[in-house]
Amino acid sequence: MEATIPIREISRLTGVNSVTLRAWERRYGLIKPLRTNKGHRLYCPEDVELIKKIQTWLARGLAIGKVSELLESGPQADNLNIENTWQVFHAELMAIMSELNLGRLDAFFNQLFSVYPAALIADQLVTPALDNLSQNVFGSSIKKSVLVNRLSEYLLMLTQRQRQQAMGKRIAVIQLTSAIDPVLNVLLHYGLVMSQFKSEMIGLVSANEVLFAVEQLQLDSLIIYNDSCSSLAEFQKELTQVSQKINIPVVVGGKLIQVLGAEGKRNIYLSDDTGQQGIHFEVSKLLIDNSHGGL
Repeated sequence: MEATIPIREISRLTGVNSVTLRAWERRYGLIKPLRTNKGHRLYCPEDVELIKKIQTWLARGLAIGKVSELLESGPQADNLNIENTWQVFHAELMAIMSELNLGRLDAFFNQLFSVYPAALIADQLVTPALDNLSQNVFGSSIKKSVLVNRLSEYLLMLTQRQRQQAMGKRIAVIQLTSAIDPVLNVLLHYGLVMSQFKSEMIGLVSANEVLFAVEQLQLDSLIIYNDSCSSLAEFQKELTQVSQKINIPVVVGGKLIQVLGAEGKRNIYLSDDTGQQGIHFEVSKLLIDNSHGGL
């Protein structure tokens, strides 16, 4: 039992919240944790690797109900072609939005968020759906507004239920110079809270106000999440100012990192990819391993 890990720590290590981990265990038999005399779940280091492997398969599009079968297939499963379930989910979501069927939309959210990590949903479904609904097609703006508002309300409700249980480091999600779709911020904030971080969603803020937020909220890290900006030079300037004003790690994510350089900024860390999974990985690595050296 000395090498075991409680469920909250597993959530921080993997980015998969405890509700989802329990669903993977009860519904699909994917994980089989040990139990204390009082019934508390305890995981081993091998479970961490298993959960990460499951996330990899889910990101590739494997349906959650087929993961167990694939894991039993062994190494040869890595070469299999699989149907991308995210394409199926995307088609279903677009059909729901074409009808503006709000009851069906709520049920769709409930099903999805009960078994898939928030970052995976953000990257594989919500971001493509928002891109689709941003096209200049009749009715798209209404569909997008309904999706954004309904999903934001749903996630904030779930976040409020969970935030009192968060025992991890303090993080704030901010943006510089311009804002992205707000629901992506809400998704990121929700995912962090569900992974046991004490997260605050601030949104658009100037570099001059960042120090105030860091000091007053006693933050351990900042996340700057931007998909775009009105001026790359201005964004770089703001990012440099942030780096100079504070000493905590700053993780930068979003589509903007594709054209962004962070050379010379001691406490700036670029996410490995443009999606939210990369942000979760970087934040967990920094705050759990205490690896606070800069780029």
